[in-house]
Amino acid sequence: MHAAVLTYLDQIDRRGSIRGAAATLAIASSAVNRRLLRLERELGTPLFQRRRDGVTLTPAGQAVLAHARGTLDGFARLGAELDALRGVTAGVVKIVAIDSLMVNFLPSLVADLARAHPRIVFQVLAEGPVGATEALRAGLADIALAFVDERNRDLAVVARCEVSLGVIMAPGHPLARLRQVRLAECASYPMVLSHDSMPLNPLLASELAEHGTRLGPRVVSNGIDFMRRMILAGLGVGLFTPLGFAKEIARGQLVHRPLAEPRLARLAIGAMTLRRRPLAPAAALALEAIRARLGDLAKTGATMLRGRGIGRRGARQRGRSKGNL
Repeated sequence: MHAAVLTYLDQIDRRGSIRGAAATLAIASSAVNRRLLRLERELGTPLFQRRRDGVTLTPAGQAVLAHARGTLDGFARLGAELDALRGVTAGVVKIVAIDSLMVNFLPSLVADLARAHPRIVFQVLAEGPVGATEALRAGLADIALAFVDERNRDLAVVARCEVSLGVIMAPGHPLARLRQVRLAECASYPMVLSHDSMPLNPLLASELAEHGTRLGPRVVSNGIDFMRRMILAGLGVGLFTPLGFAKEIARGQLVHRPLAEPRLARLAIGAMTLRRRPLAPAAALALEAIRARLGDLAKTGATMLRGRGIGRRGARQRGRSKGNL
């Protein structure tokens, strides 16, 4: 019963209503409500505020839910450890990652792991950089793959790979003739911008303010496939790493030019875990595979970091551009 009510709490919060939780659990909503009311009486405090459109956690509910999720997570790890003692690698691996890694990196990695370990279930969700680390802290993920932000002291960066933030555009775009692109040079063109670009926003804001530059967004989105299509359609240029556009770059449909600003030119994507939370065997196995793949990406990504050579014509064009700014 204790384990059941913890699951009820978890699902009520995730679904935002008792009815939604009951539907997910395939249990009558009256049964879920009765068990919740009994727990609230036992604890002597309400855990949720009831509203017409659903429920929200009270401060007491937040504390109890943190305990509930920690207990459920620990029980799941125990089951995986018992499987490991029997020589079976099983369990659920929860990965949350920025969109660009959902294009090539993670599909290949998860497919290989799934074939080698058929009893592992993979939950792989896309989030912005902030959402990825928040999901890790909330216990909704075992592993986060996102831009490394050294201010996140509670997160352990297990592996990292340097990537180049630059301008993604059609090969015929005027900026494609340059070896590197300054932010100020982007200001003359419409932009396709990511809705959640933290921790890039403070860096971008600082660089733009320093030079008095403003970027003009034409399209703002949180979907990399949508933004890719907008850039291919010529609606603007984007500020991205080449990771989510590797196939288009290889085919010559798009080009990537690194930014000239040193603070923005090189960033790091890292595989992160919570320092205080040990990983179950299946998640540890997945993390080791991610560590190896990030190492391979660091070795083979040099050509993407450099972009394609453009010869002397690009250097002359940069000189002309500099004079115009």
